Amino acid sequence: MLNLVPLDYSGSWQGHDFYPSPANWRFPFYTITLDRFANGDPSNDDINGTAWEHDITGTQLRFGGDVSGLQDSLDYLAGMGIKGIYIAGSPLINAPWGADGYSPLDLTLLDAHLGTIRQWQDLIADMHARGMYVIIDNTMATMGDLLGFEGYLNESTPLSYTEHNVLYKESRRYFDFEYDNTELSECEYPRFWNSGQCDTSAKK
Repeated sequence: MLNLVPLDYSGSWQGHDFYPSPANWRFPFYTITLDRFANGDPSNDDINGTAWEHDITGTQLRFGGDVSGLQDSLDYLAGMGIKGIYIAGSPLINAPWGADGYSPLDLTLLDAHLGTIRQWQDLIADMHARGMYVIIDNTMATMGDLLGFEGYLNESTPLSYTEHNVLYKESRRYFDFEYDNTELSECEYPRFWNSGQCDTSAKK
């Protein structure tokens, strides 16, 4: 297994010209949860081969929407005057029933229910060709059900003024980060983007 960190991942796209961001983002946006929008590629509905993935009659499992369905709908969206699309939920692999995209199990793999990297590239190129923009949700702070607190792995953890130790519930792990239970004597706030300095006012 490769020991990669997120900064090692390549964002290159061979043969693709960079599409500049707009000077002003104030234009009509449309927010989409991909799984609930349009099913353009039924072959990926049960892509994991598990028993409970796809059920269009239920509310808890997957409907089948994907990037191909969104691409097929671009004329409809553009016709309404939509210029930007915000794709809600992580595009990374989620629990099979995690239709909303907010339970990623691996922050290094795309969710095959939504499409392949080629299908994502085709969608984005088609949007850019129409003068449209896309923002993809970055839900790195939302974890799947792999971690829990010691003594409360499968139940609500009570409020405590001391810290709880975190543990993995099973053998599956996140590959791109490690954690430990060392308590920090101080917690410096991160520098906010483009601020030039840390905002420490919240500490006071």
